[in-house]
Amino acid sequence: MAEKQNININIDHSNPAFFADGISLFNRSDKFFVDFRQTSPRIDLIGDKQHHTHAIKHRTIALDPMMGKALLELLKDSVSKYEKQFGKIKVPKPRFLKEEQVEQVSTDRNYIG
Repeated sequence: MAEKQNININIDHSNPAFFADGISLFNRSDKFFVDFRQTSPRIDLIGDKQHHTHAIKHRTIALDPMMGKALLELLKDSVSKYEKQFGKIKVPKPRFLKEEQVEQVSTDRNYIG
């Protein structure tokens, strides 16, 4: 008969919650990268002129394919339960920016945040 063992677990709560208003997903053959973004507009005074700036914070999570699939299933289940309790989640149609407002971004394949 197996002997009982006590295992001590210490959970680190030092990182505060992170609110994300944007998300990007990248993948390679061996990993998924989920990049959560938080964008805050601000106005900086440089000399006599106001400059509009967007301060961006992000947190990146790297998952192996098995964990990526598990996350997908957990999210499906959670969204389904949420909608049964609170009603359908309405996703707004994407806004298309005027051409001069579109910012081109290139990402290196090895980017991990």
